[in-house]
Amino acid sequence: MIKISRLKISNFRSFTNEENTIDDLDVLNIFAGRNNVGKTNVLRAINLFFNPKSYNPSIDRNAIKEITKGASKDPVITVDFIDDELETGKESKYQIYCNLNKEESELYKTNSKHAKLNSSSKIKKYLNAKFKCVYLSTTDQDLSSQAFSLLNDMVLQYFKKKHKKIKQTVEEFERQYDLLLGTFKEHINDIESDLDNEFELFRENHIEIKPKLVIDDQAKITEFLLKNISLKLDDDYAQIIDAKGAGVQRTSVILLTFFLLNEIFQTHNKIILLDEPEAFLYPLLTTGLKDSILELVNNENNKSQLFITTHSREFLKEVNNPIFRFYNIQQSKRKQSYQRSKNDFDIVKNSVVSKFTNEIKNQVLKNYGLLDEVDDHREIIICEGKTDKNYIEYILESKPYRPQIRYEKYKNDENDLDFNFVGSGAESVVSILVYLDKVSQVHRKIFILLDGDPAGEKAKKKINSEKSKFRNFEIEVYSIDSGKEIEDMVFDENLLVETLKKTSEDFSAKQQEFVRFLSSKHGQKNLMDLTKEFISYHSINYPEGKMKCDLSQNIDRERMNKSWLLDRLNSFFYSDEVF
Repeated sequence: MIKISRLKISNFRSFTNEENTIDDLDVLNIFAGRNNVGKTNVLRAINLFFNPKSYNPSIDRNAIKEITKGASKDPVITVDFIDDELETGKESKYQIYCNLNKEESELYKTNSKHAKLNSSSKIKKYLNAKFKCVYLSTTDQDLSSQAFSLLNDMVLQYFKKKHKKIKQTVEEFERQYDLLLGTFKEHINDIESDLDNEFELFRENHIEIKPKLVIDDQAKITEFLLKNISLKLDDDYAQIIDAKGAGVQRTSVILLTFFLLNEIFQTHNKIILLDEPEAFLYPLLTTGLKDSILELVNNENNKSQLFITTHSREFLKEVNNPIFRFYNIQQSKRKQSYQRSKNDFDIVKNSVVSKFTNEIKNQVLKNYGLLDEVDDHREIIICEGKTDKNYIEYILESKPYRPQIRYEKYKNDENDLDFNFVGSGAESVVSILVYLDKVSQVHRKIFILLDGDPAGEKAKKKINSEKSKFRNFEIEVYSIDSGKEIEDMVFDENLLVETLKKTSEDFSAKQQEFVRFLSSKHGQKNLMDLTKEFISYHSINYPEGKMKCDLSQNIDRERMNKSWLLDRLNSFFYSDEVF
């Protein structure tokens, strides 16, 4: 197989001539990012590399280069290959440059010394012989047009491959077609002269115009042969593809493309460029499509490499799956003056591609609401409830990324689980561990935070007694001081009084009385027990669950006590950082 391992894009659409290198590419590459940052342009750049005749300077040239011009204003696409087909029994690594600033005879260059690649024409021949590149866009064409132009070429080749008589008939037709074109060319001047006589009226009125016959050598015979063979989808009513909904259209085009590529181009290395394959799809169709893609790349005989842009949660939740390579694309922007520009200054926008780091992965998963849902996350904090989770998030908000946080309900779709056996609070922790152990075999670091109450102590003993069962887990259990809850650790007396004043009118009215009460009872009980005692004594209508929820949402994050937990989390999850 020949695989793209690295890509560099210069002066193409949203990519300037700055360093725009995408490293460590593999068979399944996913590009995420906000809208209009240049994700699709990565796919277009790869397509341009294999199909340079598709270059359109008016839209493909970088906007700043279009303004400033210069000698190197057109795109340069550089691709690194890992190739085990160039030389039998040997893996070769080399670069090929596609420089649109050059004439066609110098379009391609390489750093390889191999005879098969020692000229632009030979490189082009090698790429055409070894690769089939297919680009399925969501924006450049309507789906039915795209389906016709892409699939019909492959359908005809599929016919020829499967049926000898069709192959022979088509080849004979092609020979006769070429002869017919040659005959037309030989006699075209005679025909033009006859037609010219009919345009005498224009010349008499001093209008210089005459007929010109042009033969289109590029006209595809496929379009003629398949004009009366149309792709229809049969769901009791056989209808043309564009009569169906957009989701059915798109899925059909993608699946048929996969099938025909593998049937016709079995020996080719297939580069498949999918722009938001989830577009217009029902969620279950997206799941099925992802499974089809995984099946494709898991079969080495298919020799397929995919590049996909997506906003889909279905794809993004695979961030820890080693089969996938994830990249994030952002857009940088700055003002700059150019001598050749008529403007005082121009806005320079540049797409920047970054491989997923822990920090980028964390941010992307948060943006899509997936951080605490993906089932193969490697770093996890398990706590007793939602309020605990709120405090942990505040404590870690200065960190470049945070672990996944789980508690009680540990699956997004509650209908799929019987929560009667899961329990709540500390009782849920072991159930979560069992679930994580069964749902994925990835190695995990798991930090468990428990209250210092009897339920927490009981859970700690059970976890420690069963640690050995979880061979893929590195577990640290931390129990808060005996008799204390998380609120006792994050609040001091002053902060608790101020926060309760904000969350409860009754506490606001009894603020001074509450202060005196805490002072008189100082050291006798923990803060939460004293607060609950005060509420009970004064018959304040403030249920414990609501009070804890309000406290966790209204605490002053700058003043809350953090070091008691942050130090432990730093040691367990962030030991490589310099503090």
